[in-house]
Amino acid sequence: TTRRVEFHDTDAAGIMHFSCYFRFMEEAEHELLRDSGLSVIHQDESGTISWPRVAAECEFHGAVKFEDVVQIEVRVRHLGQKSVMYGFRLTHDGRDVATGKMTVVYCRLCEDAPPKSISIPDWITEKLKSRLQ
Repeated sequence: TTRRVEFHDTDAAGIMHFSCYFRFMEEAEHELLRDSGLSVIHQDESGTISWPRVAAECEFHGAVKFEDVVQIEVRVRHLGQKSVMYGFRLTHDGRDVATGKMTVVYCRLCEDAPPKSISIPDWITEKLKSRLQ
């Protein structure tokens, strides 16, 4: 997918702020899920399920500025029983800008308790297997 660096994404030097890379990666994850017929949040007969983040990192290789268009590649790097690790590559005009990864856990959301990790159903695993790298 692609994202344009907007003015509000930049710091005082006009360079994309480091925190925005994480938002770009998350938006790419959401697009991957939608493209797979899934969502970052859904309902089943027992309530709400989502994918809370348990780890995220980004290594910066170059700067991008206001109005630059960033290409974001996202792949499933690891598909576990309860978690997914995504890998990201962000480029601009053919040059690497950043690489990152994010681990999410399939969880039931409860009103009066912390999220509880649960096994990823087979039907979701099958949809994500085609995204494994």
